[in-house]
Amino acid sequence: MSRWLWILLIFLFIPQVVWASEKEEWIVQVQRISDIVFLQPYVVDTMGTFAKVALTEEEQKAVSRLPFVLKTEKNDVKRAAIDDPLFSEQWSLPLIHWSMPSLTSVNRLIGKQMIVDGQEYVYDGEPFDGEHIVVSLGEEKLSRISVTVDHLEGPWRIEVQDEKGDMLGKNEGELSRLDVLIPRSSATIHLYVTAPNWTKAPRIIEMKGVDHVLVAVVDSGIVLHEDLSDHVLYSVSVDYAEKKRYADDTFGHGTHVTGILAARVNNGKGIVGLIGDAPIDILPIKVLDRYGVGGDFEIAKGVKYALDQGASVINLSLAGQGETEVLKSVIEEAVKRGVHVVAAAGNSHMPTTNIYPASYPGVITVSAIDRKQLPLSISNYGWDVDVSAPGDFLMSTYLSGYRTMRGTSMAAPHVSALLAMLQAMYREEDAFQLRQRLWKTAKDVYWRGYDIYTGYGMIQWQRAMTLSVPLGIDWLNLQPGQPIEKHRTYILGLSSRFVGKQGHLFVNGKLVHSFHIDGEMMSFRLFDIVKQQGDVAVVITDEEKRVSASDVRSVPIRSTTFSDVKKTYWAYDAIMQAQQLQIVRGLPDGLFHPNDPVTRRQSIVILSRLFGWEAPSILQSPFFDVPLTSADALIVAIAAEKGVVKGNEGKAFLHEQLTRGQFALLLMRALQLESEAIRSVYPFRDVKQQDVWKAVQLLAERGLIAKHAFFRPNDPITRAEMCAILIRASSLVRQNSTKP
Repeated sequence: MSRWLWILLIFLFIPQVVWASEKEEWIVQVQRISDIVFLQPYVVDTMGTFAKVALTEEEQKAVSRLPFVLKTEKNDVKRAAIDDPLFSEQWSLPLIHWSMPSLTSVNRLIGKQMIVDGQEYVYDGEPFDGEHIVVSLGEEKLSRISVTVDHLEGPWRIEVQDEKGDMLGKNEGELSRLDVLIPRSSATIHLYVTAPNWTKAPRIIEMKGVDHVLVAVVDSGIVLHEDLSDHVLYSVSVDYAEKKRYADDTFGHGTHVTGILAARVNNGKGIVGLIGDAPIDILPIKVLDRYGVGGDFEIAKGVKYALDQGASVINLSLAGQGETEVLKSVIEEAVKRGVHVVAAAGNSHMPTTNIYPASYPGVITVSAIDRKQLPLSISNYGWDVDVSAPGDFLMSTYLSGYRTMRGTSMAAPHVSALLAMLQAMYREEDAFQLRQRLWKTAKDVYWRGYDIYTGYGMIQWQRAMTLSVPLGIDWLNLQPGQPIEKHRTYILGLSSRFVGKQGHLFVNGKLVHSFHIDGEMMSFRLFDIVKQQGDVAVVITDEEKRVSASDVRSVPIRSTTFSDVKKTYWAYDAIMQAQQLQIVRGLPDGLFHPNDPVTRRQSIVILSRLFGWEAPSILQSPFFDVPLTSADALIVAIAAEKGVVKGNEGKAFLHEQLTRGQFALLLMRALQLESEAIRSVYPFRDVKQQDVWKAVQLLAERGLIAKHAFFRPNDPITRAEMCAILIRASSLVRQNSTKP
C-alpha cells in the first residue's frame, strides 16, 4: 500500500480535533525501518525499528491497529533516584512536568589564585587560616561570597572590597556562615574576615563564590529548618514586620513557600525543592507578622530591599484589597528594571479587580489549580491572572516539621522557581522573552486559550525550557479578549533590540496607529485609539517596512451551541470541532447560519486562524481595495504574500461570495500543494477549469473533499461546508507543523 494511502488511513481513523496538551509519549515498534515513514506526523525520535511518538489515547488505539505495527508501549518515565521520604506526596511536580534541574551550583573560587595574609595560595576547597584574602577573578562574575567558620565565640565580620578599596559588601553576625551579595563585578576582590574579642581566631572551613540568580521571598520569613538548602541566605535576610535581626518566621507561611522553592534534594529528609541545586539563591524578607498580616508600607520596603540586593525574581505570596502609591511605585520600578514580580491571585474566589499586588501592571499573577487540573475553588479570578500552578494541599516545610497548605500562595512559588530556572539558563534573554516562555508553553486546563480562571494555562516546566527563542513583545496589562476600557493606560513591553524601530497597532486586522519605539515600555490609551474591541496585533518594522516581529492577542473562541445547528444536522460535529480548534465563531445574533454563503474576506480570516498566520515579511497592502487601514488588511497581506490570495487586476474583492471551486484553490495554496503531483484521478464531471480541477484532485486525494460525481465548483460554499473541509484539513496542517 502506498505511503499516502497509509497516511490517509491513519487520518480517517484518528479524531481530527487534537490539542498538544492531550498527547502522551508512546514507543511504537514496526516491522521494518521503512514503515516509520507512515507514522511521520507523530514521530518525535527513532531508534532502528522503534519510534517515539506523541499520541492521544484515540490516536494510540488507531496506530496500534495498523498491520505493520508490532507493538505499542507507554514511554514509561524513570526519574533520578530521590530519597526524600515525602517526595511521593508532592503531586504537583509530575503535573507541571518537573524534573531535577540539570544546572548545578558551582563554587567559582575553587582553583583560583589567592594571596592569604601575604602568602600565595591556590584555593582547593580545604579549610585554611587567614584574615585578608585577595582573589584574582579576571572576568569571572560573582553574585555572592559566603564564608563558613569552624566555631563561634560571638559576633564576627566579613567585608568584601574591590581592587580600589571600595566596599562591595559586608556582613556581621553570630552565625557560622555569613553571606555577602556582590552588586558589581571586580577583577580582584579583597576579603577581610575579622573576629574581635575572640580568644581563638576563626578557621575558614569553606569559602564559596557563586554566580546565582536571586529570588526574593517577601513573606513571613523562614525558620532554620533542617530541610532548607544552603541556597537560602538567612544571614542577609531582613525583618520589616517585627524588626528583629533576621527574618525569623513566627507564622509558618514563608517557611512553607520557601520549602516549595528550595527544600534540600536527596538528603533523606522531607520534600524536594523545585530549584534543586541549580544556581539560584533565595533571599527571605519578612513583611508579615505572627498573624500573617503586613501593611503595604512594609511590603514596599521588602520589595525595595529585594531590588537593592539585585533580585531577578520577587515572590509575593500575599494579597489583599486596596491600592497604595508606595507599593505601586516600587513594583513599577521593579518591572521597569526587568525584575519578575510574581504574586498570588488571592483566595477569596472573587475578581482580582481590586486585589493587590496581583492587579498592578506588569505583575505576573498566579491562580491555583487542584489535582484534577481545575481552578481551585477559593482562587481569585480575573483579567489580571496570567498563569496557574498547583496549589491544593501541598506538602512543604513548616515551623516544626512539615504541613500541607492550600491556596494561590502555594501556586506562586512554582512560577517563581520556573522563572528563576529560565533566567539561569537563558541569561541573554530579557524579561519579556522569559514571560513569553511561560505564556506560550502553558497547558490549557480549563477553557481553550486564555481564560480568566487559569490565565494562559498551567505552567509546564520542560516545555518552557525547550521553547525556541521568543520574540519579546508582551502587553503587561492586556490579555487576549480583554475588553478595552476607557481612561485606562495599557503598557506594551518590548525587547531592547526593537528600540528605534517602528511599531504598528492593528485591531481586527486594521491599522489604527503607528508609532516610533523610543523605549522598552510604551503606554497607550487604547480606547481612544482603537474605537472598537477585537483582536489586537503589534507589528514591528524597520524603515523599509520589513517586519522584525509581531504579537497577536486574539479573542478566544468559546465553545457554544447554536439553536440553528441541531445535533442531527449533517455538519454538527464539524462545526463544534471547528469551534474547539478556534477556527470559526458564531455570528453577532448568536446563531451560526450554517447554510449562509462565505465571502472571500471571511474565508481568508478563517484560513488564517487554521494556519496561525500573524504578519507578512513586508508591511504593505497588495491590493488597491484593501488599504492597511481597512478591516482584516493585515491578514489579507499575509495571505497574498503566501500566494494564497492572488486577486484580479490589483483588487481582492473581499465582499464577494466565494465559490466551492475558488475555495479549493485557496486551500490548495494554503497547504502548499501546488507543486505536488496528482497520483490518482477521480472523474469529477463538472470541474472544467484547469487550476480548479488540479486543486480538487489534490484535495480529494487527501480525503479533504468527498469523491462524488459532481463537485459543483460554481456554487457558493456555505459556512457548514467550509467547516467540514477544514476539519479534515486540520490533520494535514498538524502533520506539516510537526515536520523538522
